[in-house]
Amino acid sequence: MRITRRSSSFVRLSLAAVAAVALAACTDASSENGGLPTDAGEGLYPSMSVQTGKGTAQADLSLRQVPGGVRFASYQGEVTFDPNVLTFQSANLPEGVDGAANLSAPGHIRFSAAALDGTEGAPMLRLRFATRGAVTAQSFVVTFEEVTRDGDFEDLTSHVKAGTLLFQSR
Repeated sequence: MRITRRSSSFVRLSLAAVAAVALAACTDASSENGGLPTDAGEGLYPSMSVQTGKGTAQADLSLRQVPGGVRFASYQGEVTFDPNVLTFQSANLPEGVDGAANLSAPGHIRFSAAALDGTEGAPMLRLRFATRGAVTAQSFVVTFEEVTRDGDFEDLTSHVKAGTLLFQSR
């Protein structure tokens, strides 16, 4: 069978079109955008970035913004984690943020914070754990019960994408 230049060009164009469609349809999270899907709509997306080491994990909780630029005055909520995999060790808020984060029950950390000068939401809370297995997205559930904007104290809680948790493992 003889392939002509014309059919060869057709095959090349067809493959290029298929590759372009596949690339355009891709909505996977990437490390370059903090785990935010490429087709993310407006809102606030809870995000957990986890770094693991020998028997330990550091988990940074953030709120990814689409579009960005919002500074938060206060926030509160709960991080639920798998106590079969993780043992809570400590929690820290970023500099300039006052509040507390405490283990309220096995597998439940309650947090409440206020930032006098506002905070951009990355990270909002740093958690440290001892680990007894693989730390995955299923290891955490995050609930924001209150989020207010810096300046006018507008309640932004309805903009939080409940039931969504962006997850990155570093």
